[in-house]
Amino acid sequence: MPVRLVVVGATGYIGARIVEVATARMPTLGTSSRGGDLLRLDLLRADEFDYARLGTDDIIALTAGISAPDACASDRSRAWALNVEGTSAFMENALQTGARLIFLSSDTVYGERDGAFDESADCRPAGDYAEMKSAVEERFASHPRVKSLRLSYVFSAEDKFTRYLRDCAARGESAEIFHPFYRAVVHREEVVEAILALARRWNAVDGFAINVGGPEILSRIDCASLLKEGALPRLKFTAVEPEAQFFHNRPRVIRMASPRLAQLLGRLPCTMRDAVRKEFGTA
Repeated sequence: MPVRLVVVGATGYIGARIVEVATARMPTLGTSSRGGDLLRLDLLRADEFDYARLGTDDIIALTAGISAPDACASDRSRAWALNVEGTSAFMENALQTGARLIFLSSDTVYGERDGAFDESADCRPAGDYAEMKSAVEERFASHPRVKSLRLSYVFSAEDKFTRYLRDCAARGESAEIFHPFYRAVVHREEVVEAILALARRWNAVDGFAINVGGPEILSRIDCASLLKEGALPRLKFTAVEPEAQFFHNRPRVIRMASPRLAQLLGRLPCTMRDAVRKEFGTA
């Protein structure tokens, strides 16, 4: 039987794009907590899911969860119940069917990192969201049918920050951008390609963790400048220093390198300048 990709969280920012691309390439099934045209899966009630719908040829991409660091901090008990307990319960049951799992984690599990590092670095999770991702990783790190993709800031024309900049440019308002705040910005299309590559070639890279970041460490000011240059000529912006609580929930700097991602893709991930051109049709 051909491999089937099951996308948990198929209506989300990353999950919806995976389904859109994957459907043309392989059998694909999506889940949503709301059900509807998708298979219903509520991670707060993982025991109610029909695991008979899964099989040994399935690759499951877990994209669902509460991903806003501030939301994880403000309602930690609910976020922990979904991001850790519910997600872990689903993973344990899914593994019993023989399926393989791709867990979408975060570069924040590494904590504040001003120096460059790769997957061999130890984890020092910073903030509640990072602690939740790290807790799931610790439960499954030794399982041969689980891999963790540690995502950096995932850029597209539809990400929250870029939508904010687009709205400001359209209204002629100056955007206020938090600084300093540095990440290895990665194009959403390359996150999708990495997941599809794993679905085709599970053993293409060794190890449990795969860093998923771009080739440059960029601040939000850098990102805004590249968007102004390549797509939003009317954009105006100023740098502002966020309140201390903002950095309590997330690191200022994570200089993550992604050698396994390049190996998985068979090439270096694209720069943000190129990603802007692709997203806005200016390539």
